[in-house]
Amino acid sequence: MTAGPLSIDDVSKTYAGARPNGAVRALSRVSLDIGEGEFLSIIGPSGCGKTTLLNMIAGFVTPSTGVVRRGAVAIAGPGPDRTMMFQDYALFPWLTVADNIAFGLRAKGLSRRERETAVARFVDLARLKGFEDRLPHELSGGMRQRVSVARALAPDPDIVLMDEPFAALDSLTRDALQEELLAIWERSGKTFVLVTHNIEEALFLSDRVVVMAPRPGRIQTIVEIPLPRPRSPDLRTRDPVFMALKQRLFDLLHDAPQPSEGR
Repeated sequence: MTAGPLSIDDVSKTYAGARPNGAVRALSRVSLDIGEGEFLSIIGPSGCGKTTLLNMIAGFVTPSTGVVRRGAVAIAGPGPDRTMMFQDYALFPWLTVADNIAFGLRAKGLSRRERETAVARFVDLARLKGFEDRLPHELSGGMRQRVSVARALAPDPDIVLMDEPFAALDSLTRDALQEELLAIWERSGKTFVLVTHNIEEALFLSDRVVVMAPRPGRIQTIVEIPLPRPRSPDLRTRDPVFMALKQRLFDLLHDAPQPSEGR
């Protein structure tokens, strides 16, 4: 896959139903450009096609109409330039922290020394020093998610896709991991695309927030986030611009157009 920004061009997706006339139109004519190195979040009510759109960028789902491109090349399937983080960590329970992080590096054909160097770097980056030989069940939820972050970044993808990776965590752990993720993004220069239901999370992390309306899923509006970087944790409670944007996003979601078709 060649380098370049992501371009989602007039994309729609319809899933066939189990019964006649039971098809569900998950996305309708979505167009969006995502710049290289941008942190973009996608929010919206359940059923608005957020995860479908993310899976199209990953190459897991094919559009019914339209095209998703990286640079000038259409995305036709998964590729090493993109990686996905899931809500449930998706770690191999029989592998240690170090081996989980190294998994994608083996697939890239890196030598043992190259893998060890990369693992050491990301163990340090994710603050997992001393836990390299632990199995996932021996870690807290927050630590397992840090392993997931390290494993996603270790193969050096250009684009990191995240499907509500912190949704199952308590608020303190979630806030701490958001801060770590933001620091990693700022150092890496990679493109991050996050699907989340959490308005504060989207605001704290993002350059722009895409607000989607429900079935058929479509973009309601795109909100620029003019908060300075680097961002301090106290933005969440003390910054008047943050609070005003939070209220705006809340109002947009509350007033979103109602589903016009499907279940």
